Amino acid sequence: MSARMKPVRRRVDATRGPLLSAIARLSGPILTGNLAMLVYQVVNTVWLGRAGSDAMAAVAVAFPIMVFFWAIGDGIVFGGSAIIARFTGSGDDDRVNRLAGQVFLLTFAYYFVLVIAVYPLLPTLIRWVGAPAEVAPDVLIFIRILLVTLPLGELFFAYSNMLQAVGNSVTPMKMWTVSMSANILLDPVLILGLGLGAFTGLGVAGAALATAICRLVMGLLALEASLRGRHEIVLTAADLRPHPELIRRILRVSMPIGGERLLTGAEQIVLVSIVAGFGSPVLAAFGVGQRILSLAIMPGFAAGSAATAVVGQNLGAGLVERGRSASWMTTGLVLGLLTALGLAMTVTPEALIRLFNAEAEVVTHGAAMLRIVGMTVGFQGAFFVLGGIYRALEKTVPYFVWTFVACWVLRIPMVYLLSLPLGVNGIWTGMAAANMLAFAGAALHLRMRYMPQLGEITPAATRP
Repeated sequence: MSARMKPVRRRVDATRGPLLSAIARLSGPILTGNLAMLVYQVVNTVWLGRAGSDAMAAVAVAFPIMVFFWAIGDGIVFGGSAIIARFTGSGDDDRVNRLAGQVFLLTFAYYFVLVIAVYPLLPTLIRWVGAPAEVAPDVLIFIRILLVTLPLGELFFAYSNMLQAVGNSVTPMKMWTVSMSANILLDPVLILGLGLGAFTGLGVAGAALATAICRLVMGLLALEASLRGRHEIVLTAADLRPHPELIRRILRVSMPIGGERLLTGAEQIVLVSIVAGFGSPVLAAFGVGQRILSLAIMPGFAAGSAATAVVGQNLGAGLVERGRSASWMTTGLVLGLLTALGLAMTVTPEALIRLFNAEAEVVTHGAAMLRIVGMTVGFQGAFFVLGGIYRALEKTVPYFVWTFVACWVLRIPMVYLLSLPLGVNGIWTGMAAANMLAFAGAALHLRMRYMPQLGEITPAATRP
C-alpha cells in the first residue's frame, strides 16, 4: 500500500471475505446517506406544501431541469469512480489519487462552463418546458440560485463517490447526514420564516438557498479534506494538473454515462410537460409521488454504487468469478427487497400523499400514481444496479443504449399514447410498464453478452 492511501478501518476490501458482507458494508452506509437526503427532500416537500401547491409544482418543474444540468457532471464522477475501483483492486494507489485529482478538475471545469453558458438562457428554457405561468417565476429563481453554486458544490458529490469506490462508504454517509441535517434546519426558516418574527420567508427561493448554502460548504470541505489527506483520497498539486492520458480514459468511460443522464433529464422534462398539460394539481401530485417513489427506490441507487465498487475491485484484482457472483447477488437482492416495499406502499397511498399535501385532487391523483407505479419500483431499482455493474465493466455505451430505450422507446411514447384514452392514469401505467420492460431487456443483454466474457477482463486491462 502506498503511503498516500491510508489503511483505515472504514475501508472495505471487497476482494476478500464473504461477498454478501462486502455488499452490505458498502451499500449500508451509502443507503443511510441517501436516506438522509430523502428525509431532507420529504421535509422540504412538507414545508413547500405549507407554502401552497404552486410552490410544490414549481419545484416539480425545476428538478428535472437540474437533473439535465447535472448529467455530464454525474457522468464524470461515476465514470471516474468506476476506474478508481479498478485501480483500487489492482493495488495502484498512486494512480487512484492522480485520477481523483482529474475528476475534481473535470467536474469543476464542466460546471463553471455550464453556469456561464446556461444562466442567461434559463427564461427561454422554462418557457420551452411549458411551466404554468403562475409557477414560472419561482422555477426561474430556484434554478438560478442552485446553478451558481454548482462548480464548487458538486465537488462534494465527486469526493463522496470516489471514497465509496476505494471502499470507504462511512465517511460519505457522515458528510451527507451533516449536510442534509443542516438543510432540514434551514428549510422552515428560509421557506416560511419560522422563528424570525416579521420575516415571512422566501418560499421556493428559500428552499433553493438552503440547499445551495449546504452544498457549497460541503464542497469546500471536501476539497480541503482531499488536499490535507484526511481520508483515503490524498491529493497534491501535481494531481490537479491535467494528465491527458487519464483525462482521455475518464472521458471514454464517463461520456456515455453523461449521455445517459442527459437522456434521463430530457425525458423528465418532457414527462413534466405531459403532466403539466393536466393542470397544477396533477403536477403537484406528480411531484409528491416522485418524492415518495424516490424514497422507495433509494436502496437501488445505493446498491448500484456498491456494485460498481465490489465488482470493479474484484475485476481489478483478477477475481472474475467473484465479480460475476457479486453482480447477480446485488441485482437479486434489490429486485426482491424493493418489490416487497413497493407492494407495501400501495396499501395506503392516500395517507402517504396527505403527509405532503391534503388537497383532495392532489391526494386522488397521487394515490393512483403510487398504486400503479409502486408495484414496479423493484424493477426500476434493479435497473440502477445493472447500471453500476455496466460501469464496473467499463461498458458504459451499452447501458447508455438501454437508458435510451427505457426513456425514449418505452416510457415517453407509452406515457403519451396511454394518456390519450386513459387520461392521468395512462401516465402512471406507461411509467410502470417501462420500468419492467427496461429492466428485463438490460438484464438479459448483460447476461448473454458480457457475463460470459468476464474472463477476458484482466488486471492488466485496468492500465490505460
